[in-house]
Amino acid sequence: MPDIATSVNEALPKLRAAKTDLATIEAKAAAGGLPTSIIETVSAFANTDGGLIILGLDESTQFAALDVDAAKLATDFASACSDQLDPPIRPEVDIVEVDGKAIMAAAIDELSSTRKPCFVKARGIERGSYVRTFDGDRNLSTYEVHVLKSSRGQPDDDGAIVEGATLDDLDSDLINRLLHRLRSTRGQVFAQANDEEILSMMGVIVKRGDERGVTLAGLLALGRFPQQFFPQLDVTFVALPTPSGEPLDDGTRFLDNQSIDGPIPRMVAESLTALRRNMKRRSIVVGLGREDRWEYPEEAVRELVANALMHRDYHPLAHGTQVRVALYPDRLEVSSPGGLHGPVSREDLFTESVSSSRNARLAKLLEDVEVEPTGRTVCENRGSGLLATAAALRDAGMEPPQIFDAVREFRMVIKNHGLLDDEAVAWLSTIDTAQFNDRQRLALAFLRRNQKITNQQYRSLTGCDPLTATRELTGLAGENLIEKTSDKRWAVWMLLGTDNSEIQARLDFSGKPPQPRRDRRAQIKDILESGPQPARHLAEELQMTSQGVLQWLRLMEEDGEVEATSEKRRSRHNQWRLSDHDAPVDNA
Repeated sequence: MPDIATSVNEALPKLRAAKTDLATIEAKAAAGGLPTSIIETVSAFANTDGGLIILGLDESTQFAALDVDAAKLATDFASACSDQLDPPIRPEVDIVEVDGKAIMAAAIDELSSTRKPCFVKARGIERGSYVRTFDGDRNLSTYEVHVLKSSRGQPDDDGAIVEGATLDDLDSDLINRLLHRLRSTRGQVFAQANDEEILSMMGVIVKRGDERGVTLAGLLALGRFPQQFFPQLDVTFVALPTPSGEPLDDGTRFLDNQSIDGPIPRMVAESLTALRRNMKRRSIVVGLGREDRWEYPEEAVRELVANALMHRDYHPLAHGTQVRVALYPDRLEVSSPGGLHGPVSREDLFTESVSSSRNARLAKLLEDVEVEPTGRTVCENRGSGLLATAAALRDAGMEPPQIFDAVREFRMVIKNHGLLDDEAVAWLSTIDTAQFNDRQRLALAFLRRNQKITNQQYRSLTGCDPLTATRELTGLAGENLIEKTSDKRWAVWMLLGTDNSEIQARLDFSGKPPQPRRDRRAQIKDILESGPQPARHLAEELQMTSQGVLQWLRLMEEDGEVEATSEKRRSRHNQWRLSDHDAPVDNA
């Protein structure tokens, strides 16, 4: 993670370009002392993705630095985070220099799922919990507070007895296949048990006190028509005519629109049927030739729909919300109520076998419930489903799904373009990639469309291990195609020039021949002739990122052209100067 001074230096160009606060950056003038609303932003950052708070910048003057009492702001801010929030926040706070003036900055980390929500104690958890949305903070709704609180433990919503439901409401065919499978694969305990005992052991039926009935998990997995009791616990499939979702000029809103009912195994199967009805075939490059395949690999879609139905929120507050499968001309979206549950990192979903079931009883049951007519079970419940999704997309030459976790909703998005389509192949031919392997070339194609990539995305895209991903990304950086920057807590690699257009022509997407990289050495020397300068000042002068300037400085240092003034290179007091033999000679 970069130090705070570096984070502020990287944030300033973004703020000034946007002319407003951003989703992970909040700047305030704080001319009159600690702003009262800043504690809401701390709550929002802690409940969302973390962020950077800067006090002493005036938005009305292009975020120019003001004369503020930075030391007092730092003390008051740290005290407010500790005393006014529950749980208390211990941010990293520092005083940094901007435009020759001292201001305060603080890095807020996202809280773990077991500690959310963070709320302002004076307002209580319902009115004092906030979430970050682009450039502002908003109160969490009652439902969103529930979602965050539920991640602290193991919900039992799927174990609730469904009032009025009996064994007659279950599908006898699904039950018989489940019983047969369990008796033939799960050993003597199930082989010797009668039907009712097995259904009880699997959580399909329960007895609580004098009450005995069918559970929500049992009804959803094995019911003939669960929507008789819960009309909205189904899947809606829509095929939309435009990427924005707007209707056509003739008023057409949907190309296809279907409510998919029944138990989970049938909803998964019928979702695939609806998708096939609306999918197109596309041509992708495979080895020396090309193949025609469906726009979206069925294995990937199946896993995403099954994952959404298995892990969605089944709390009564969410009973009015369906799982939604939306097919746009350029993408497929699968969304479900409730955010990501438990201590699971979004970044690891497609690279590690991770599993944290919001609905443990349902997930266990679906291990042995089969999807018609395949004979396959709905899930393995081993955290491998999303790995299979990534593998299926990788085999199809497509990029990993995008993940959107918005507390109240969890959404997966698959773009329907192939990374190595004709346009991408033509673009790659303009770059000398002879020294790169296929994984690195695929990453360049990914960067062509997305401009940045993380280590986890590289692993999901290529199927390699973390060390290989780091080594191969570093290799691309060594050829001056990408540069390393930061995004909150982890490294992000970007196409060189994405932020400042330094060499955008060299990586132009039009298929034009690449242009030579602009050499910055002479400009850096010209600036350093007036005396030592910190890297961030050089970056401002050259309109580059700090990481881009540091790459040049390290190359120049290796050639003996410049040297650092401090042994601690990451120190905010470090500056760069011309080496003795390159320093200007004073002839006076």
